[in-house]
Amino acid sequence: MLFNSFAFAVFLPLVFILYWSLFNRKKVKLRNLFLLTVSYVFYGWWDWRFLSLIIISSLMDYLLGKHLYKLNQDESIAVENPVALKEILRKKKFWLWVSVVVNISFLGVFKYFNFFADTLADMFALFNFHLSHTTLNIVLPVGISFYTFQTLSYTLDMYRKQAEPAKDWIQFFAFVSFFPQLVAGPIERAKNFLPQFGTLKKPDYEAFRSAMLLVAWGFFKKIMIADRLAVLVEKVYDNPTAANGFPMVLGVIFFAFQLYADFSAYSDIARGVGTLFGFNLMKNFKSPYLSTSFGNFWKRWHISLSSWFMDYVYIPLGGSRKGHARTILNILIVFAISGLWHGASWNFVIWGTLNALFLILLDPILTLNSKKLSIEREKFLPHVFKSLIIFTAWAISLIFFRAKGFNAAMDGFMNLGFSHINEIINFGLNEAELKISFILLGILLLKEIIWEWKGEIIETGFYKIPGILRWIFYIVLVLSIVFFGQYGTGNEHSFIYFQF
Repeated sequence: MLFNSFAFAVFLPLVFILYWSLFNRKKVKLRNLFLLTVSYVFYGWWDWRFLSLIIISSLMDYLLGKHLYKLNQDESIAVENPVALKEILRKKKFWLWVSVVVNISFLGVFKYFNFFADTLADMFALFNFHLSHTTLNIVLPVGISFYTFQTLSYTLDMYRKQAEPAKDWIQFFAFVSFFPQLVAGPIERAKNFLPQFGTLKKPDYEAFRSAMLLVAWGFFKKIMIADRLAVLVEKVYDNPTAANGFPMVLGVIFFAFQLYADFSAYSDIARGVGTLFGFNLMKNFKSPYLSTSFGNFWKRWHISLSSWFMDYVYIPLGGSRKGHARTILNILIVFAISGLWHGASWNFVIWGTLNALFLILLDPILTLNSKKLSIEREKFLPHVFKSLIIFTAWAISLIFFRAKGFNAAMDGFMNLGFSHINEIINFGLNEAELKISFILLGILLLKEIIWEWKGEIIETGFYKIPGILRWIFYIVLVLSIVFFGQYGTGNEHSFIYFQF
C-alpha cells in the first residue's frame, strides 16, 4: 500500500480512529496485536504471499533472541568458570551466526541469486568457458532489505547485551512490521524502538499537530517536487545517448534532488504517521546537501542505514583502530556492501566505492582548515563552496545509481556538457514546468538552510502565531499538493526506495 494512494487515505483514518477509541485503552498485548494485524494488511495489500517471509524471519529472530538472552544469563553465572564460559560464548556466537546466515540467505535468494549466477557465468566466459546456469523468475519482496536489517538488529543487540528481550512474540512481531516504516525505513534498532511497544500511549494533541504538518511536508516533497523532477529524469535516463550536453547535466542534478525529496518525504511521512500512534521514529535525514565534508554527509543521509553499517559492520571490522591502511580497507568494504544493499548490480557497487573514495581522498582536504561543521559557526562562502563540491561529486556518482546498466552510465558520463540548452524542453517538462521546478527547489533549499540555522526556534514560533494564520497555511499547503502536484504519465508514483 502506497502512502500516496487512495487506499492509504482510507486506511490511515480508519486505523487511527480504531486505535485511539478502542485498542489503546486495553492491554498492551491487545494494542500490539491490533498494530500487527493492520501492519500485515498494509504490507499484504501489495502481495500477501510475501507475508510468510516476514513471519518466518520474525519468528526465528524472536526465538533466537530468547535463547541468546538465556545464554547471557548463563554467562553471568559462569564468569568464574573458564571452561563453561568458553562453551557459552561459543554457543552465543553460533546462534548469532544462524540468525545472520538465515536472514542474509533470504536476501541472497530473492535479491542476489540471479546477480551472482550471472556474474559467475560472465567470469567463466572470460576464459572461454560457457557455464550453463539457472536464474530465478521471482519478484523482489518490497522492503525486504529494510525489515531484514531491523530483525537482525535484535539478535545483534541481544548478543552484545545491549537490548532487553521482547516481552512476548506479539510485541516483537509488531516491532518488526510496524507499518509506517515497514517497507522503506527508517531502520529502527531493537534497543531503541522495541521498548516503545511495551507501554500504552496517551493522545497528545500537540504531537498530533506536529505530526500532521510533517506528513503534509512529506507529501509536498514527494508529489510537488520529486514526482515533477521524475518526469525529466525518466526521459533523460531512458535514452542517455539522446540527452546530449546540458539536458544530461540537468538530469543528473534533478535526480540528486529527486532522490532526496522522494526518500526524505517517505521518512517524514513515516515519522509523522508513527507519531500519530504515539511512536517516536528516528530522523533519517538532516539537511545532507548542506554538509561540509563527506563524513558529515553520511551522518546526515539515510542515517538509520549509515549508522547500522557503522555499528554492525565497520566497527566489528576494526573501524579506525587498526592503522590507516586497515581503516581505508574497512571504509571500502562497508561502502561496497552498502552499494550492493541498494541493488543487485555492479553499478551500485561502483556507486558505493566511488563514495568511499570521496570520503578517503577528499575529506582530508575539505576538513583541513576547519573541524566546525555547523553552518552558523563557519563563514558562509567556505560553507557554500564545500557543500557545492560535495553535492557535485554526489550527483555525478548517482549516474551509476540511476542508469540502467554500466554502458548506459558511461553514455551518461560521455554526454555531460553545456551544449543543447534549448533542447531541455524536449525531455518531458515545458518551459513553465521547468520554472516551477526551479522555484520548488529554491523553496526546498531555503527551508533546509533556515532549519539548519534556527530550526527549533522557528518551529516553536510557528505554533505561537494566531490559529487562523496557521490554518490558512495548512489549507494552502494541502491545496497546493492537490491542485499543483505532478500526476499522470512520466513518473511512477511509488517511492524510489521501494525497489530496495
